[in-house]
Amino acid sequence: SKVSLICGGGSGYEPAHGGYVGVGMLSGAVAGGVFASPSSSLVLELILEVTGEAGCLVIVKNYTGDCMNFGIAVEKAKKLGRKVQLVICADDTTLLDHDTLSGARGLCGVLLVQKIAGAFAAQGNTLEAVTHMARMVCQSVGTAGVAVSPCIPPGREPSFTLPPATMEFGIGIHGEPGALRCVSVDCKSTVDKLFSYLCDARGLGLREGDDVAVMVNNLGGTAELEMGVVAGEVLKWLELNHVTCHMIYTGTFMTSLGMHGISITVIRLDKEGTFLEMLKYPTSAPSWKVGCENPRAIQKSEYPSKIPKITYGSGPTNKKYIEILMAIISDLSAKVDELNELDRKVGDGDCGTTLSGLITHLKTQIPTLNCSSFSVFLTQLSDMAENHMGGTSGAIYTIALTAAAARAGLCETGRCETCLRSETSSPRSETGDSVSLHTLTACLDAALIAISRYGKAVEGDCTMLDVLYPVLRTLQVNARADMATLTSLCTAAADSGVTMTATLQPRAGRAAYIRTQNTEQCEDPGAVAVAAWVKAVCRVMYQRGVLG
Repeated sequence: SKVSLICGGGSGYEPAHGGYVGVGMLSGAVAGGVFASPSSSLVLELILEVTGEAGCLVIVKNYTGDCMNFGIAVEKAKKLGRKVQLVICADDTTLLDHDTLSGARGLCGVLLVQKIAGAFAAQGNTLEAVTHMARMVCQSVGTAGVAVSPCIPPGREPSFTLPPATMEFGIGIHGEPGALRCVSVDCKSTVDKLFSYLCDARGLGLREGDDVAVMVNNLGGTAELEMGVVAGEVLKWLELNHVTCHMIYTGTFMTSLGMHGISITVIRLDKEGTFLEMLKYPTSAPSWKVGCENPRAIQKSEYPSKIPKITYGSGPTNKKYIEILMAIISDLSAKVDELNELDRKVGDGDCGTTLSGLITHLKTQIPTLNCSSFSVFLTQLSDMAENHMGGTSGAIYTIALTAAAARAGLCETGRCETCLRSETSSPRSETGDSVSLHTLTACLDAALIAISRYGKAVEGDCTMLDVLYPVLRTLQVNARADMATLTSLCTAAADSGVTMTATLQPRAGRAAYIRTQNTEQCEDPGAVAVAAWVKAVCRVMYQRGVLG
């Protein structure tokens, strides 16, 4: 009793078009082989299956094979007495400089044609009215796409090659190369370029003051995280250029197998509001996603932190503390790539990068550090680790430094358990240039207890603890040794601990989930990093003396 709609094409575009069969969209879909048009006989079978007295609208993406095979089927259906109309969607805006008889390609814009025309048909409109509506949408929609890697058809070579750090603008959905190849740029610049195509007067001609709906489409291999970033940049562009977005759809709507890329489709809304009304019309099509109405780009400043900000004020600059930090920064900076490479074997490959976040921030904060006491100094380092490292490493260093700072505070006020058992319980001064060996040892001990409590690892689990515990025991056993001997022994203990991790089976952290053969004879990257800063501390202690 109502107009039927069908669409189709090759396989490889999933969820298009089968995912859009449902009340309020398509009545049926037909698929050929991968990137190959279905035969005219298959299309005709579908037309005959779904067409009733109200007739059928056949929607086609503008590719030669589809136009020919669907066209043949339409003509045969008419000859058999069916009421059938054909609409061709040619929404690509990126190949306008190409003088071809074929015209612009049909891309993701066809889905908006299906949605609006399908909703219009569901309301009982005639075939002529639905066809007119579909053609109006075709004239109002434009698409531009980009990819950073090609798709790989099953059992075949990649559809085209892209050198490293390059991107291809104007790609299609059959895996064909595009209109422009260039050096990879950031997301904002990518979105700017895509909109330059959409603004071209020879295509959609998007301009200031337009009211639009937008579809940000995943071409198959783009992460949800990346899609969110792209959508944010799209909304920022629209706001900056005074284009009002009434609806945005973000997700995987029409793919090119697993191509790592995206497309942006824009439809200029009609003044009567029919397009937007039909977009909102409910559908049972399983792959159609609910859009976000009246979206806007969210600014981080709109949500100020509710966590009270701790200020440490100004204090004396401790040159020895600063020298230790500078040595740690220098030694760890030189190991970032090595740490990442080790972590690729046993984890997720970001150990060095995570540490570099803290290192980069430390460089800018050294002039403002308050060194009035060892506990205040450690507390500031803990805050920096919490806010500028991230991941598991950031949590471990934050826990360790927080516990160490708390223990240092107890030592400074004579309330440490060891202090209370000693001959005098008078406060230990940790101001000026010195910190006592007792305080240093107590702080390291507190840090290791906290790491084990919250991280569950113990010595022997192939973690940073396999470096730190030997160093702690060295400090405890050699409390009366001279500085040269003590720092030499601590350095040796750190090196020995790192070497030991290559023989241990990981039982904690991400490495515990890796196959044994991947971790055999591989030093733990966290332990390597700890050994690097332990040795940096020892070097400065030997050269300048930090203990009191």
